[in-house]
Amino acid sequence: MDNLSKLTTETLYAYMRNALITSCQAIGHTKSHMNGVFANQYRDELNKRGENLPTFDLYQLFPSDSDDDWRSAQRELGVYNGTGSF
Repeated sequence: MDNLSKLTTETLYAYMRNALITSCQAIGHTKSHMNGVFANQYRDELNKRGENLPTFDLYQLFPSDSDDDWRSAQRELGVYNGTGSF
């Protein structure tokens, strides 16, 4: 997490997806929360590169259908406890 700008766009996507799936499947609150934080940091770096990804709001219990569909698709591509997750 020191310098995300050094990572490739493909690596950032992989890390974000791994953090998203781990956030959803983690049993502990801290692990779940921290993976959400990590996913947001990866998304922010990707957006700096012009990717225009939607917000992953940690406090939004019921995201819009389009946001939820997007997150679901990303989670399916991730690996639980994969590289880049907390």
